[in-house]
Formats: sequence, C-alpha cells, structure tokens
Amino acid sequence: MPGEENIQKKNEDSPRILVVDDSATMRNYLTRVLGDDYQVQTAEDGIECIAKYAMYRPNVILLDLMMPKMDGFDVIDKIRRQREDHEVFIIVLTGQDEQDIKARALNEGANDYLTKPFHVVELKARVGVSIRQFMLNRELQQANNDLRLAYEIIDDEVRLVAMLQDKLLPKETPVIDGLNLKSLYRPSGRASGDYYDVYSIGENALRVIVADVSGHGPQSAFIMAIVRTLFRADGGAHRDLDVSVEQINAHLLDLIEGDSYFVTLFAADVDFNKGEIRYISAGHCPALIRLDGEMQEPVPAQIPPLGFFDVECKAESMSFSSSLDLFLFTDGFYEWRMGDEYFNLEPFINITSDLLQKGQLELENLENVFEEKTGHRPVFDDDVTALTLNWRKP
Repeated sequence: MPGEENIQKKNEDSPRILVVDDSATMRNYLTRVLGDDYQVQTAEDGIECIAKYAMYRPNVILLDLMMPKMDGFDVIDKIRRQREDHEVFIIVLTGQDEQDIKARALNEGANDYLTKPFHVVELKARVGVSIRQFMLNRELQQANNDLRLAYEIIDDEVRLVAMLQDKLLPKETPVIDGLNLKSLYRPSGRASGDYYDVYSIGENALRVIVADVSGHGPQSAFIMAIVRTLFRADGGAHRDLDVSVEQINAHLLDLIEGDSYFVTLFAADVDFNKGEIRYISAGHCPALIRLDGEMQEPVPAQIPPLGFFDVECKAESMSFSSSLDLFLFTDGFYEWRMGDEYFNLEPFINITSDLLQKGQLELENLENVFEEKTGHRPVFDDDVTALTLNWRKP
C-alpha cells in the first residue's frame, strides 16, 4: 500500500539507535520509547554490540556499562581506539551512585550519560541532542573533506603554474667570448614572483633583468610572466631600454592599477663591443658593479616600482674596457631569519661587495659565507633570485 511504503521510506531515512543492555526489560522499554522516531536495534552484551555496530553503523549507542562477557568500557575502547570511530555518539547508562564510573566512561570516550532511573522526557531530549550533534559533526566532516579537495585542486593548479613558470626562465644564455653568467633561483613556494632573464639584443650585446613582483603565488607568477613576455618582445624589436621599461609600466598600470601588486626590477643592456652598460633600476635592490677591477658605489633605484603611476625613464650608463662584474639580487636574499632577528641589506652589501671586489663572489657558496660571518645558516622565507655576470676581455 502507498501508506506503508511511505512509512518504510521514513524509517530508512531516520537516525539509527543501538540499545545495549543485558536487561531484556530495559531493551524493550527503550525500544518502545524511541521506536516511533528512530530505527532501533538491540544487543544484550558487549560482544553482540560490536557485531551489531559493525553491521548496523548506528548514529547513537545507548550503552549499559555493567554487562557480562564484555562490559561497556571494553566496547568504548574497541570503537574509539581499535575501530578509530570518533563519530558515533555514545550515551552510557549508569546508576545514581556511580560518579567514578561516569567520569571514567567520559574519559574513555563516551559523549554523555544517563542516570537510571531516567524520565522519558530527559531520555528523548538527550538522544535528540546527540542526533543533532552527530549530524553536525558529519556535516562538518563533509565540509572539511570538500575544503581539502578544493585545496588539492588549487595545489595542483599552483604546481602547474610553477611548471609553466619554470619554462619561462632562460635555458640557454648568449655565448660571448670572455663572458661567464651564473644564476640562483629558489622560489619560496611552487609559484614565484621573482624573475630573471638574459638574452641577446645584438652582436656581443645582451639584456639582463632581475625583477620581483610583490606577493607570492599564482597572481604574482602571472604578472611576472607578463613582464617577461613584454621584455622579450621589446628586446626582439631592439627598442631602447628606456622605452621598454616605460611601455611595461604602462601595461602594468592597465593590468593592476588599484590592486596591491607592483614590480621592482633592475634591467641593463650591456654592449661588450662598445664597453658600455646602460641600466634602469625601478625601486629595486642596489646593484653591485665592478668596472675594470674598481668597485662602484651600489647602484640605487632611479625610479619608483612599476605599476603605481606613470614614470619617465632615462637609462644611466657606465663604461668599461677590460672587465665587468655585475651582481643582481632580490630582497629575499638578504631578508632571512637568523635566530630571533633578521639579516638585512647593509651587512649583505658589505659582505657581497667585499667578495665581488676580491673576485670571490660565488652564488653557490654564499650561504656558507653568511653562516660563517653571522653564526646562522640562512632560513629563507621569501623567493630568492640572484644573477652574476663576469666578463674579461679576451
């Protein structure tokens, strides 16, 4: 009949209660009281309880503690520790003078207790609360699972961004007699806001760039890729460095104006035939330059970071004849933790300038040098990027 089918469907959807008591009278009583609202199964001892629990998967267990064969404490232990089920709600049934037993049951993993004899109203209220708590925990667990899945999807996407970003870094460098280029690139996460590039812009001439996009993650990596692409396009068209930087800034203003992102960079065109280096620093860390064996003052920023407002660029230049040494880096290289303090730019410049002057600045050995000088091994929290250019006239 239609009415019976509806009742059966309602019973299948209703919460499940497992009543465990060695008293048949108590089992029958609890079944009658709860049977109108819930699906009720019974067990007469702990062994049967575990078997019914495994088959029936109740939402709530009403559990007598004092039973033959296997008592309630062993049941709690098997469910909580052996089965590692912390979801099912366990209400223990105790006598009035069993305070120590109540405390032990709660410490073992029971959620609540009822003191015999109990009133029907209190019984239904406690069971109703336990059902709501069970459902809430299940919804929370599902939400956590959904959130974990979302994070896994995001993590996969970030990993893909990092793979694509890695392909944008230079795999080959221009071959010029007497030239030695080395780089260090260490993103703090899978996707980085740092960027460096070296590419040819003519016979015995190249463009060198080290840049840092504010922030971390896919957004910074995306902006970095745009900067790289724009530089490459301008380099291929042989535009002057001034024009390139102004055009890139205009594109960034259109892209990120009003957002919190910005770009610092040091870019230089080096012509080894002319013996000239033309450079622009936009809010970037000081560059270290040694010309013909003589250290220059650290090169400060000439214009603000890109992406804030219109800028007018005018590249500055230096001349060399027999040798050129250039060291470029991002701020993550000197803003690292040393105990409770942070390393900073001034000692970083002092150490690296001395090494560059002596011809001993090797990127792969800098961490060892910092540890020797400070007593602390660098712990980098930010993206770390650096580039050295060393040229000797053949």
